[in-house]
Amino acid sequence: MRHILAGFAAMALLACPAAAQGAAPAGAYAVDKTHATVQWQGLHNGLSWYTARFTAFDIQLNFDPADVTKSKVTASIDPKSIETDFLKTRPAESKTDFNAELATGDRWFNGNKFPTITFASTAVTKTGANTGKMTGNLTFLGVTKPVTLDVTYNGFKSYPAPRKAKVGFRAVGTINKTQWGMPAGGPIADDVKIEINAEFEQK
Repeated sequence: MRHILAGFAAMALLACPAAAQGAAPAGAYAVDKTHATVQWQGLHNGLSWYTARFTAFDIQLNFDPADVTKSKVTASIDPKSIETDFLKTRPAESKTDFNAELATGDRWFNGNKFPTITFASTAVTKTGANTGKMTGNLTFLGVTKPVTLDVTYNGFKSYPAPRKAKVGFRAVGTINKTQWGMPAGGPIADDVKIEINAEFEQK
């Protein structure tokens, strides 16, 4: 959802300059989409956490390892790229396309009317050597609200040329769907968990 994520490239904001393998290079980074997941979970009828993910997204990072608070991140998600396991697990007699309902339904992401979810970082604070909090503006369903994600820096890897340096992060948080205009109640609880796991490659 939010996010979404994005965010979510701002996960790279908290790289530890004293990491064992050296400091990550400063400059522009882009998400490595083959090694990234943007997903959310909602409590279904109070019984289980139902998981969905987005498969079309872009995250851009301008990283300043000398002062991570100056780093900037933007992200965009196509809500119509939502995927669940429903089509693979639905009863044989069912013709319901739950992915389509989530993607374009009025009670959900309404992707035909609101084709893009965006995120832009506004602040980062460090809470530990490899952890921190990232705040940014999340926009979907035509509504913009601030969100804060807990971020863990997984590490930095340098490759021999011509490959580029990469950094990896995990970001998690919780939002209330009603603050962005989704109806309260229903099969999915109002509070929704967000999780982003991603690698970012230096441009």
